[in-house]
Amino acid sequence: MPNRNVVGRVWRPLLLTAALASSGFAQSTQAALFGTVRDTGGTPVSLARLSVSNVLTISDSTGRFYLAGLPTGAGKLLVRRLGFEPLDLSLLLFAGRADSLTVVLTFLPQDLPGVTTRADALAQIQLASFYRHRQAGVGHFLDRQEIESRHAQRLSDIMRRIPGMRLTSDRGGRSSLRSGRSTGGRDCPPDMWIDGVRAPGLGIDDIPVGDVEALEVYGGPAGVPPEMNSRLGNPSCGVVVIWTRLPG
Repeated sequence: MPNRNVVGRVWRPLLLTAALASSGFAQSTQAALFGTVRDTGGTPVSLARLSVSNVLTISDSTGRFYLAGLPTGAGKLLVRRLGFEPLDLSLLLFAGRADSLTVVLTFLPQDLPGVTTRADALAQIQLASFYRHRQAGVGHFLDRQEIESRHAQRLSDIMRRIPGMRLTSDRGGRSSLRSGRSTGGRDCPPDMWIDGVRAPGLGIDDIPVGDVEALEVYGGPAGVPPEMNSRLGNPSCGVVVIWTRLPG
């Protein structure tokens, strides 16, 4: 059956619509999830980060998202976006089925010291990994102050100045990041990670500079943290780790 309405956080009900959708997963042992992220006024929310287990995606300019290859059974959808209350939703996912839902995010009040303090504390815990990696001294590391000092409009503007990385552009002018290395003469895109979760397919400019708290860049496998040296990825082409300012 479709997922039922869920109450978000402690204070207010959250609109959550779930419906069974036809898909090509009929014979699959995995599940999928798709839908739209909106605010309480009905406006689509772009660049929201949604994850289930270790599968992550970003909502597009119309608020739409798609998560495939999800483990079946009970799970939790985590939704994060700067300026909105963080949201955790319990789900029940079924093999061979794609469920759709509409997620409504509530604006985060800026005048609640308790919420701000909690977000800051969580950010410090999250960034502990960044500072631990930085202390190892292998790679290129930028914290929020260093990012702001570069007055960059996009992350690709920052990456142009980091040794071992280069940028290419498609016909639409979208920048793609590549390592200076190559594998058999082929393209060599680095692995992308967000807040400790691998994000395959993420473009370097999909995350606004204003949402980035810290940045780690490794031009090759040397120095890549063990937890990010994933056999599912391609760390030989380098790794880019983005730590966001998203609350929660």
